[in-house]
Amino acid sequence: MSDTPALRWDAALKVTGQAMFPAEAPAGGLLHAALVEAPIGRGEVRSLDAVEARLTPGFADLVSYPDAQALAAFGPTTLIREPLIHFPGQPVALVAAESLLAAHAAARAVRVDYDAEPAVAALDQALDQAFAPPMVGRYPAETTRGDLAAGLEAAHLLVRQRYATAVNNHHPMEPHAVVCWWDGDRPTVHTSTQAVFGTRAAIAHAFGLPREDVHVVCRFLGGGFGCKGQLWWPWMLLAMLASRRTGRPVRLELTRAQLFTLAGRRQETRQDLAVGFAADGRLTAIDHQVLAQTATHGDYSDTTAGVSRWLYACPNVATAHRLVRTNEPQPIPMRAPGSAPGTFALESALDEAACALGIDPVELRVRNFADHDQETAQPWTSNNLLDCYRIGAERFGWSRRPAPGSARDGRWRIGWGMASTFYPQHRQGGNARIRLSADGTLTVQCGTQDMGSGTYTVLAQMASQTLGVPMSQVSVELGDTWLPEGPFSAGSQVTSSLAPVLEMATSRLRATLVSAAVGDEASPLAGQSVEDLDFADGMIRSRAGNVAERLSDLIARNWPEGLEAEGQSPAPEPQARTAMGHGAIFVEVGVDPDLGEVRVRRVGAAFAAGRIVNPLLARSQYVGGLIGGIGMALHERTVTDRASGRILGDNFADYLIPVHADMPAFDIALVQEDDPHLPGGIKGVGMLGTAGVQAAIANAVFHAVGRRVRHLPIRIEDLLGAPAP
Repeated sequence: MSDTPALRWDAALKVTGQAMFPAEAPAGGLLHAALVEAPIGRGEVRSLDAVEARLTPGFADLVSYPDAQALAAFGPTTLIREPLIHFPGQPVALVAAESLLAAHAAARAVRVDYDAEPAVAALDQALDQAFAPPMVGRYPAETTRGDLAAGLEAAHLLVRQRYATAVNNHHPMEPHAVVCWWDGDRPTVHTSTQAVFGTRAAIAHAFGLPREDVHVVCRFLGGGFGCKGQLWWPWMLLAMLASRRTGRPVRLELTRAQLFTLAGRRQETRQDLAVGFAADGRLTAIDHQVLAQTATHGDYSDTTAGVSRWLYACPNVATAHRLVRTNEPQPIPMRAPGSAPGTFALESALDEAACALGIDPVELRVRNFADHDQETAQPWTSNNLLDCYRIGAERFGWSRRPAPGSARDGRWRIGWGMASTFYPQHRQGGNARIRLSADGTLTVQCGTQDMGSGTYTVLAQMASQTLGVPMSQVSVELGDTWLPEGPFSAGSQVTSSLAPVLEMATSRLRATLVSAAVGDEASPLAGQSVEDLDFADGMIRSRAGNVAERLSDLIARNWPEGLEAEGQSPAPEPQARTAMGHGAIFVEVGVDPDLGEVRVRRVGAAFAAGRIVNPLLARSQYVGGLIGGIGMALHERTVTDRASGRILGDNFADYLIPVHADMPAFDIALVQEDDPHLPGGIKGVGMLGTAGVQAAIANAVFHAVGRRVRHLPIRIEDLLGAPAP
């Protein structure tokens, strides 16, 4: 089910420069900040000499770990309260000055002596110290169902391989930034964050302040994808310390190079996978063992093996995650956390099995469709993955797939591949307020934030449709802790979380309006039946009496100061059904074996994610996710020097990302999926495109040239001189 493809509510604000991002917050007497970074990967600060820095023209202040010890000790303050160094590039101080140039000059003048120790600079340097975390995200790190050994023993075909994915770095268009100032003990903080209320809670705890005294603002966000959260808070808190001590506003904005060390990353993985198949292609067992990198100062693990728990019907499954601590930046969620690297492994293995068994890759997946959640034995709220296979294959022309290695286009060898994708659906509680003014304008207020994915538009659209107010008369206010508390932006949860909240608020407003209209003798609707009233075009209309009244007239007469209503939704209780979005991705690649070059020529994808509130925005989200997946498959890799642990090539000249010339033709199918078990029937769409496409590309490469690449990214050297299959 799809609603109207409304254009972006905030489009004009952004293209005309009226949308104010955190770094642009105006502040008189502003100081600029720069960070002093450690060049070593492990050790301790012995001394910090700021004499020369203080002589730099424009110098205002320097804060470091002795100053940060005044803050409460908890996760976000760990790195700034102690002199220990955990990774190269870790800040040890912040300098504030009258200009950005002066701040950087003063930061370079700070002299720091270190007691350096040997660093663990790569995952394989500490394999003997691997450990199993208790949880990976919100799920257990280890699971077992059935009899794995028996399932593997009974297999007609056993695919046993290792698959690896490289470190990918977060690089949103907008770098992390903060502009902050204090009014006595009340801070105002304009900062890049995916959680204005979570940020407020962290600041209040760090400084020992009442939450209501902390004002956090983030009205527009230039992308987040998981990185604008807790890893940013330590450096934001340093800026706040400098502002409090100087009594002046301070701005700190990370450089592009600092995003490699301070913004988070998708963790490196090594996945040992053993997958058993019966002769007819049905799964008999899956053993999915994941080894991944985490930091020495904080644990994190994606649910990488979750794909093997949920995606297919299989009676015998074992999954486990182990972590290795290295002196590298801490990993955090990155778009499609877990499902992106996990589907690369499992969907590659299924393609290997399809080739060995002589079964079409789509048919193999259809035979292993899971008609319920295999891990919990719960039914799905809905699962239209079979329709995704059918519709995606039809639109792509899969039935005309050429024989392996047979298709040519000049120097290019052409290959087709496909893969499944999925992502769990979760929801949060939240609050919102809507207000109708006497001039007929409608305002929606919520303290969530818009990462650029379309939250402004979707909230405006839902309120507009329910109350019959044209979109041109709807305004939306987001990203401010003075507004009703809304959900954080992560896991494709915001729209599904706020749908019941908006429904409650608009229903309350509608009830008040119709009651007033039929009971108001001055209204043309007086005496009409409530059941006969509709809202459209800024009016309340009676279907039976063919009469109507403008909302603005009704409001002006009864509530000249405006009428408002609020909606609330508590955090959801555990459900008796499992909710997930699904999809099928089809890819055509061209491979030049003489140059080792791979080009993605076209991508067809079919996604089932419940009710689609705005098809235009959903397609944009899917295409953006697919582009990110193409980057993971063919371009992105953070390279670390194995001796020092320092990142090599911390810039876009060396860290490759997809560009316009890499774009294929996209064909996106929004598969109808009615889900009566979810509020509004809504699931998240932001993650689905980013998972699965990596395996589809690798499978297409094999189909083109017969070379199976089991690591990402696929590099030129992997394909040079590849023979035809």
